[in-house]
Amino acid sequence: MYTNTDAHSGRVHTLGIVDMHFDLPLGLFDRRAQQGLIRDEFVPELRAGGVSLIGAALFVEDKYLPEMGLRVALDQVARLYDEVALASHDVMICRDYASIEQAQRADKIGVIITMEGVEPLGTDLHLLRAFYELGVRSVGLTHARRNAAGDGGVFAPAGSPPAGLSSFGKTVVRECQRLGILLDLAHLNAAGVDDVLALTDGPLIISHSNPRYFHDIERNSSDAQIRAVAARGGVIGINAVLLTADPTKATLDHFVDQVAYVADLAGIEAVGIGFDFIEFIFRHWTPEQQAALSASMIEAYPVPGLTNHSHARNVAHQLIARGFRNDEIEKVLYGNWLRVLKETIG
Repeated sequence: MYTNTDAHSGRVHTLGIVDMHFDLPLGLFDRRAQQGLIRDEFVPELRAGGVSLIGAALFVEDKYLPEMGLRVALDQVARLYDEVALASHDVMICRDYASIEQAQRADKIGVIITMEGVEPLGTDLHLLRAFYELGVRSVGLTHARRNAAGDGGVFAPAGSPPAGLSSFGKTVVRECQRLGILLDLAHLNAAGVDDVLALTDGPLIISHSNPRYFHDIERNSSDAQIRAVAARGGVIGINAVLLTADPTKATLDHFVDQVAYVADLAGIEAVGIGFDFIEFIFRHWTPEQQAALSASMIEAYPVPGLTNHSHARNVAHQLIARGFRNDEIEKVLYGNWLRVLKETIG
């Protein structure tokens, strides 16, 4: 687990860093001929970085949609469970807050299953219950594309579809609330965000995003959206991938600039970590696959010293260097996410 003596107080952090967005199931699915990936590849990185809990996101690539969306998502869930079983000494899937605490006591890395885009549901609301029973505890309605629930925000300063959620999307929101699934606004277009805010009254999250103040694309979060999520007691996870349009600013210091910006704008209780590390996927893709993804989104610049979970401690060190207090560092690294998860997935 993450252990660091704070420069100001001498206290020690022991609960570990929480990263609420990691495309682990996609990586496992892409390499499904290999066994023991979590045990042999990911556990060492997570342990080195002091990470105690991850949000493992189900995401279905365009090439499988629409016909194969459900099948691929179910295959990702199966791969995740199989891989966790092979790493059971170190990892466990968490379905509620009690199991998160159990993982902490056992010094295991917890995994919360999330969904990035509801394409696997098609237009069948009953499938949401099926995924809930499989362990899904947080749902983002869209990625960058349109689906049956709504539209994503574009990777540009303007141009996202102006319409809000569909009737199906609104029904999904209500069912998430009924089941106790935490709603994630990441990637959703502005009108969709407004609809979710109007339809709900509890905490919401933006699992992985950045302030538009630094990188003006509609996929990122406006000041108004950040404040609205904070007002609900929610959390915005700072993304390590879309920090900037300027490669010279893709630095650890600029990552912490964005932590500080959200904290100043909406309060320290509103900011967490949503690294969205993707290098582990890209390095196994062909150049053609990488080019296709870049063409469909936007150029993203890796941050030296922050490209995988083994680097996660560097964020804590930089927060200390920037003068954050011990209690503030605890909130950013894990406390805020744990508070929201305890309140929402119980």
